Amino acid sequence: MEIVIWRFRLFWHGDRVCYKAGTGVLMNLCEIIKNSAEKYGDRTAIVFYDRRISYADLYADIRKFSAVVAGLEIEQGKRVALALPNVPEYAIALFGALGAGAEIVSINPLYTPREIEHILRDANVGLVITHPMFEQSVRDASRGAPVSLLYSDSLGDPAKTDIRKLISSVSSGIDPVDKAPDDTALIVYTNAYRGNSLGACLTHEGLAFDAESCRQVASVNENDSFIATIPLFHAFALTVCMNLPLLTGAKTVFHEMFNEDRVVADIQKERTTIFAAVPTVFKRIYDKYGKAGLDFSFVKAFISGGAPLSLNLWMDFCTAFNAKLYEGYGITECGPVTSVNPINIVTCKPGSIGPPLNGISVRIEDEEGNVLPPRTTGELVIRGKNVMREYLNQPEETAKFLRDGWLHTGDLAWMDEDGYIYITGHIKRLILVGGFNVYPPEVEQVLSSYPGVRSCRVFGTSDESLGERVMAEVTAAPGAVLELPELRKFLKSKLAPYKAPRRIEIMESSPSR
Repeated sequence: MEIVIWRFRLFWHGDRVCYKAGTGVLMNLCEIIKNSAEKYGDRTAIVFYDRRISYADLYADIRKFSAVVAGLEIEQGKRVALALPNVPEYAIALFGALGAGAEIVSINPLYTPREIEHILRDANVGLVITHPMFEQSVRDASRGAPVSLLYSDSLGDPAKTDIRKLISSVSSGIDPVDKAPDDTALIVYTNAYRGNSLGACLTHEGLAFDAESCRQVASVNENDSFIATIPLFHAFALTVCMNLPLLTGAKTVFHEMFNEDRVVADIQKERTTIFAAVPTVFKRIYDKYGKAGLDFSFVKAFISGGAPLSLNLWMDFCTAFNAKLYEGYGITECGPVTSVNPINIVTCKPGSIGPPLNGISVRIEDEEGNVLPPRTTGELVIRGKNVMREYLNQPEETAKFLRDGWLHTGDLAWMDEDGYIYITGHIKRLILVGGFNVYPPEVEQVLSSYPGVRSCRVFGTSDESLGERVMAEVTAAPGAVLELPELRKFLKSKLAPYKAPRRIEIMESSPSR
């Protein structure tokens, strides 16, 4: 069974994506800000604490930062990486660098130097834009590599040059340079199924396509209000919490970290209409405010993605807050949003991730690639403009997962007769921790490198708060003594906190034969 739905206001002109509203040809993702600034210049684009940035001011800063990046004369082939929290400078740096023609590499700023080093080297990064709180990890990762650093905020340190200082030194900016629609805009690392993560190359056209498809299904317009509390280095947040509102002239409130009190206060203060997050966020809000008698009926849609949403949490949240909560699905390689239960339509089906978005094809295949009928479980495969171009530097891995334009997700699913998708499990080894993907082979690779470890096994167990937690069984080499505190310290230095096993069981080594 194959499902594809078309309800576009975008239309295709040759090999370019155009806006029917007459804003012209989109060649560079940065143009979504240019178009919104021309149409909604005085409206608020981004709110961050007491800062309220208009579309006109945001685009002016983006144009100036584009001029800065162009003037840096970054070595040919080098890329720009962002290791930032959710601050306004994230948008300025991302769209400014894109406007200058650069390719962006997204980095989780909580990564350890080992994890960051892999990304910097694999993506040939020449410039990292970061925050002083993450500086040490980036510096440690870039030792011996020609990588320059800029800062979103120098925190008053005169030795550090931040984005705002550079922008203030520029008298005028530049407009976005032309890019081919299938040029890479953003590289996000994922799918560490063999130990090292792969860089999914998302295109200018694909990211714009995915944001527009989201706009269609949620009927988003300039009067909507968003909150970006899940991190923008995550493709889910990037598309739904930043690209989507900025595409439509809506307002988005940036939170540099998640806090239940601040989220609830801003939902009420900013009259939020779209709030997208992972199930862990909705559970924490429910646990703290579920009996407070709050009424969130004015919120058009709470949207859950990144991990399975339990039926109990869906029912509890909707009942406690008089809220409308919709579950969706996406993977990084698809920009990431692929499907969601239709917003404000009666046919929302709890337990389903909904039908595919506009213009995205999905089908269920068996191991031989045969398309399966409704209600038969197989691998979910996806085709559309949103699908990645390739895995960076990995032609064999690209060919394995991307076949004839179809992205093989590694997720098991079935579809009903209406085209609603139901995820049932994973073909690949994957643990979902609070909306973050953890690949056991990566953790096992690190564990195996510890002196005295003979073998190990990493797996996930269910967790009420985070969905799953990482667990490990470790067998010591004959004669070796493994001290658990030292092993934990080692893992902490090599893995992001959510990847590190919560429980480690040291097994007795069997006698040698």
